[in-house]
Amino acid sequence: MAETTERAPYGTWLLALSAIVGFGIAVYDDFDTANGIHGSYGVWLVMVTTALLALAALAVAIWPRMARWLRGLLLALILLDIVGTGFAAYMLETWWLVGAMAAALLFWIVHLIVDPAPVPRHVTEPARA
Repeated sequence: MAETTERAPYGTWLLALSAIVGFGIAVYDDFDTANGIHGSYGVWLVMVTTALLALAALAVAIWPRMARWLRGLLLALILLDIVGTGFAAYMLETWWLVGAMAAALLFWIVHLIVDPAPVPRHVTEPARA
């Protein structure tokens, strides 16, 4: 039997972590009455987008052998979510959330470059003599 040395997808897990941190920052911004954006639709929108970002990143991390088209679609939507949420955070002037989205973008790039490509489900290990 051959040993499989499959690396863990660290970039995706760190991406999910930065999205969860971003969600926490958005919730804090919603409850903090001294920041000027308390209870605004922008903060609520950012809370929803960071929650969706965390769910998509967790889906990619937990199910690495999903269909190739679905994985590509999720990674493209994750990128759009990061850019859109980062822009919304910039417009809301919540700099901690901008930093969390910058980290999420960095971890998205790390996922594309460093994380291993999942082995398709139909590929099996060749028989050895």
